[in-house]
Amino acid sequence: MNSSLMKRVDSVDFTSPLQANVELLTSLLVSVVEQHCGEAVAGAFEKVRTLSRLYDLTHEEKHFEELWSLVQELPIDDLVKICSTFSNLCNLTNIADHVHRIRRRRAYERGESSFLLHYGAAETFEYLVKAGFTPEEIYRNLCNQTIDMVLTAHPTQSVRRSLLSKLHSIGMLLIELDRNDLTPQERDLLHMRIEAEMNALWRTDEVRRSRPKPEDEARAALNVITSTVWDSVPRFLRLLDIALRKIGIEGGIPLDCRPFVFSSWAGGDRDGNPNVTAQVTWETVLLNRFRAAELFLEAIESLMFDLSLHYCSPELRKYIQTLPEPQLVEKGARISLIYREFSHHVPPSEPYRQVLAHVRDRVRLTRDYFGALLSQNHALADQIDPSIVLTHEEELLEPLRQIYASLLAESDVAVARAGLTDLIRRVQAFGLSLLRLDIRQEASMHTETMDAITRYIGGGLKPYTEMTEAERMAFLSETLQGRRPLIPRDGIPDCSAAVQEVLRTFEVCAKISREISTTALGAYVISMCMEPSDVLCVEVLQREFAPKRPQRVVPLLETIGALQKATELLTSLFEVPWYREHLRSDHDNVQEVMIGYSDSGKDGGRITSAWELYLGQERLAQTARKYGVHLRFFHGRGGTVGRGGGPQHLAIMSQPPDTINKYLRVTIQGEVIQQDFGMPALADRTLETFTTAVLRQELMPFRNVHPKWREIMDRMSHVSCEHYRSIVYKQPNFVRYFRCATPEPELGILNIGSRPQKRREGGVETLRAIPWVFSWSQNRLQLPVWLGIGDAIEDAIERGDGDTLRKMYLEWPFFRSFMDLIEMVLAKADTHIAAKYDEVLVPDPDMHAIGSELRRRLQHTIALVMRVSGSRRLLDNDRPQQRAIDARRPWLTPMNLAQVRALKLMRTAAAQQSEPESNVTDLFVISVKALAAGLQNTG
Repeated sequence: MNSSLMKRVDSVDFTSPLQANVELLTSLLVSVVEQHCGEAVAGAFEKVRTLSRLYDLTHEEKHFEELWSLVQELPIDDLVKICSTFSNLCNLTNIADHVHRIRRRRAYERGESSFLLHYGAAETFEYLVKAGFTPEEIYRNLCNQTIDMVLTAHPTQSVRRSLLSKLHSIGMLLIELDRNDLTPQERDLLHMRIEAEMNALWRTDEVRRSRPKPEDEARAALNVITSTVWDSVPRFLRLLDIALRKIGIEGGIPLDCRPFVFSSWAGGDRDGNPNVTAQVTWETVLLNRFRAAELFLEAIESLMFDLSLHYCSPELRKYIQTLPEPQLVEKGARISLIYREFSHHVPPSEPYRQVLAHVRDRVRLTRDYFGALLSQNHALADQIDPSIVLTHEEELLEPLRQIYASLLAESDVAVARAGLTDLIRRVQAFGLSLLRLDIRQEASMHTETMDAITRYIGGGLKPYTEMTEAERMAFLSETLQGRRPLIPRDGIPDCSAAVQEVLRTFEVCAKISREISTTALGAYVISMCMEPSDVLCVEVLQREFAPKRPQRVVPLLETIGALQKATELLTSLFEVPWYREHLRSDHDNVQEVMIGYSDSGKDGGRITSAWELYLGQERLAQTARKYGVHLRFFHGRGGTVGRGGGPQHLAIMSQPPDTINKYLRVTIQGEVIQQDFGMPALADRTLETFTTAVLRQELMPFRNVHPKWREIMDRMSHVSCEHYRSIVYKQPNFVRYFRCATPEPELGILNIGSRPQKRREGGVETLRAIPWVFSWSQNRLQLPVWLGIGDAIEDAIERGDGDTLRKMYLEWPFFRSFMDLIEMVLAKADTHIAAKYDEVLVPDPDMHAIGSELRRRLQHTIALVMRVSGSRRLLDNDRPQQRAIDARRPWLTPMNLAQVRALKLMRTAAAQQSEPESNVTDLFVISVKALAAGLQNTG
């Protein structure tokens, strides 16, 4: 929506607040740069910015080359500072955008504005009522749905946490500046605080000088929960209660419902990451439990102060008499627990405080216990009676429910629905660990481990790697049905370190289940899962260490081949009697399957990946229904469109019908975590978007997929995959071209994650999806997202299906979502910049033909995509996104040119077997971060 249209539609002009924020932040940043770096650097920055704007307006070659010459001539130290200015400017503008989103939403809720995307709870309920659903139907579905958000440790957040905290502070201050009742002095104070944060931002090193450890990633995931999500969950559920009242549903969401749960891969994802060990997993669980107890302790102490009521129900009086007194014992003597409030005595006349004092003691001792284990102070841990330590959320919920029931019985409904309700809802959402830790490991590691076991057993037993799939299934099924252990208690002698680590992981997981909690761990995810034996192998290894409750085992289907064979995999598993009984008795007859958007895209291109994921879900759901098993999907989405990313509401609404079934589990990665949860209001909107999308998909799934549309998609998938693979996997010198024309070989120095770039040495197939997508976005060719799509569209048009494609775009949510996301990424591509990478960095003239052909295909694809969407210019159907990209484009061109210069210097030094200058490395790292921030995509 352009500015003039916004002024016609809205009673408030929202362009000026955003522009005012950006101009304020830019002027402050330039002032800081001038203060610390001098007028010469500030002047050079302005010259670069002016030239870049001129090129962006004219697209004339002479302006591009003039900018390139300037970037070449500037001293490296000055260019580093200029790049850092652009990088900070991109991050600051992203924050200003986030604030503007919040501003627009608040204005809409005040009735002062229209809004483009109607994903709000009240709007959705009203829409569903008008569509013929009763309030009771809406309420019933809402109460039965659960959304599990899984924060991952994938290295896709390029901005340091130290910088993110300062950007967060600036964003919160900008929100404060929007207040209409500020006095001039208050406004001046806010500007002073922003200026202070800006100085701290500039003086903080952008470059992460050491690679983060898995423990750091685990703490980062916890920080997301503690900084915003902890407060957002109860706050959003209150808003949901209000929205329900507007359609006649009183009472709100019941306290025994679990609309949200939160999980993590940080500290548990060991797929190709040797740094994630069994000890790391153990310490991560301890840290999660410790931080959860800290937060619950604070919340309980606050609630004790609020619940000063001096009467209660007779039932609560009786309950109080049953409460034991927790004790910390040292040499047989009780030690008093000291608190800020109500430390020594709670009078009998305050019954609610009496109950909460008991709860507080247990939570306090739980915190101290896990703090002692975390710091390896076993002497202190041994002093605490293990029976007092909370092991399941029901132990915390039960006394809180007793209080709630008493308040209702005494007609103190408003008191019950205040802080107490918030606390109960937090327990439901976060459990006792804040984050349930998933474990992930590659199937080949389990195969290697089972092979070591079978070779150790010997006695005529064929080694596991020499068995056929049928022999493996028979061996594993027989083992699971018997009781005889395979592994001796003292381990397997002479096995490899990798096998020992796999066994230690299963041992630690069993220990966590038995000694800490059965809910501290989530799923056990098998990456590169190809066969049913991969699943049973994990079940056997779990059983060997006898956990109190086994983890659910989740096959991850992440290649085109795995998706196409998925039905066979599930069918084979469901035919095993032991497995069916295991699902029924241990996992409520639920089978979870994870579908991977990253490697499937790298494997066969974007169309084939998206379509096979769609078909695979349909087929798997049908198979599960046949066997009477409840199937749940775990969506492994990345941050970029090339890895399944994009607006979550679109993604959810475009899923096949009958595949969500009131349950959505999805990864949230990298920069998406900050976009979704970086500020309190953003977190609220994220929870709302997920909630309403799952509800609408459940009640109103799109079922009218015409057979003709399926035929077209089948054909387009085939054509696209053929063309994609003909280049990526069959084109001579393509891999060499890729590693010359992109910064892929140098990404390891970024230190943005604990995991290696590759699973092993080799070609594209060994490269992880994140650096594959990231590298192509950096040189602005964006190849993984579009390669093959133009060929598929052109083939469909030549077959006379052009009008049908247009109809599919207008009517089918899946196809509309797919095409819109492709168009968004194409708007970020730039063939001119990609050509400069080729010109400077690709040494072999024969490989230049590859780049020329790819750029020609990109231009042709853009024209064909716009033909389907009906756009005259990319993103005509999404003007806010179009404006956002247009606003940042002039800042990105200099960063690309600076990166080209840095890469050339780094590679020249490498060819001479010497180290590049440190400032050259810094220039490269900062350029990468600047582009990631400006493009708002990393991996």
